[in-house]
Amino acid sequence: MTSTGYSAAERPRHDLVLGLLRSDFPPPARVIELGAAPGAQSIRLAEAGYDVTAVDIGVASDAWEGAPEGTMVESFEDAGVELVLWDLEETPYPLPDASFDAVILTEVFEHLREYPITVLHEARRILRPGGCLYLTTPNAAYILKRVQLLLGRNTATALEDWIGGIPFARHSREYTFSEMRELLARAELEPRVMMSRHLQIGSGRQSPLARGGKLLLDRIARVWPTLGPAIVVVARAG
Repeated sequence: MTSTGYSAAERPRHDLVLGLLRSDFPPPARVIELGAAPGAQSIRLAEAGYDVTAVDIGVASDAWEGAPEGTMVESFEDAGVELVLWDLEETPYPLPDASFDAVILTEVFEHLREYPITVLHEARRILRPGGCLYLTTPNAAYILKRVQLLLGRNTATALEDWIGGIPFARHSREYTFSEMRELLARAELEPRVMMSRHLQIGSGRQSPLARGGKLLLDRIARVWPTLGPAIVVVARAG
């Protein structure tokens, strides 16, 4: 799969997750990505030498890239990624206990509509003892969102997408750092890393002013994570 569109924009996130994963579990560790569309991250992990399983609901999976239907499935077959078609909100998952070294859950948690903590419980169940969850999700208390609220602007999914878009594509709820800590504790996952980064520096507006602003926000995120745009978590299963 060629990294274009959405996947190209998300490459900094893929770089970060791969770096964190490699430091804990070198290839050929067994890894599963929950909510894998459009597939570029799972394929990249497979190309790095990991034994990769991808779970996806299979609804509009190729729409993220504007690719022909079936592109993700074909790309997974070519890369040797095992695909499990499943709705993450239906539990239990058709996956055995303690069967993976790492669970990847990036930019998915905020899309879950019904009792999202059940996904963390399932991640804990399928992780081997000592295995880790690698999670990224938007920070509801991001400094720019605080400014937007002060200006009377809504920080939720755009109204047009909320009332007429694909339900699985819109954000149902975003979380703060303190809420994420509580959720991890309830799922019996021990946070080893909780940090923030600006993961969109190389995408979107790229004028000198816009790029400089993103770099400044990334620096703020590194010093004061609770003000950063993304919550980045590595949490271990006991």
